[in-house]
Amino acid sequence: MTALALDLSVLESMFGDDAELRGAILEEFKHSSIPYMAELDQAVSAGDIDGVRSLAHKLKSSSRTIGASPLGDLCEQLEQLAPQGDWAQIKEFDQQIKEGLQEVILAIDSL
Repeated sequence: MTALALDLSVLESMFGDDAELRGAILEEFKHSSIPYMAELDQAVSAGDIDGVRSLAHKLKSSSRTIGASPLGDLCEQLEQLAPQGDWAQIKEFDQQIKEGLQEVILAIDSL
């Protein structure tokens, strides 16, 4: 991802300048997104279109909530692509999302 992985102003616009709350929300994102990513990988490996679409949607929503818009955009693209069943592209997006999630987690850990 070339854009900023995490825009904290998104959280600040919703919750104010409460660093403790922001930290708790970001930690919860980390703890929930890692299992979602594992489930997404499993759905891709299994050829489960509905699972891919559902998990991409979950990751999209939580990513955008914390200000990880580039990751959310990738998830949205995968969510829209999944019903077409183009597994080469689906696998490519799965990899891009995995890399994007790693960037977001690194950004969270650097705070």
